[in-house]
Amino acid sequence: MKIRAHHLLCLLGFRGLGYSPEFVRRMAGTKKRLEKGPVFSVAVVDICDDICLACPYGQEKECRKGKLSVSRTGEADRKVLKVLGLRKGETVPSDKIFPLLREKINSFSKIIPICGKCGWREVCTYYLKLRDSWRTKRKM
Repeated sequence: MKIRAHHLLCLLGFRGLGYSPEFVRRMAGTKKRLEKGPVFSVAVVDICDDICLACPYGQEKECRKGKLSVSRTGEADRKVLKVLGLRKGETVPSDKIFPLLREKINSFSKIIPICGKCGWREVCTYYLKLRDSWRTKRKM
């Protein structure tokens, strides 16, 4: 299975919302496979992936949601790859994906450079968890 680097982070905080019913089904199914197994190989890519196939904005193998979509999604992919210490196309066992994300992107200061401009950040459970933890620490 091929998954965009930024989609891995999206899957970690996914809570059942998306661009279309088919996209939501694809995200939910992918998240369930990553969480429940059996273990399979995930090629971490920086191009359209198996999830993008269900997106109504995917055209000509690129994200066409808006005029900045191609550059923003590519930038998010590159940032996630860098933080995880992976090269594009590198294969990772599915049961290692979420633990690796939680280890490497474990604070608000680490997620904000990646997800700070994302339109989904206010409904992403992982982003909100890290932000809430940061806010609590600031109040102390």
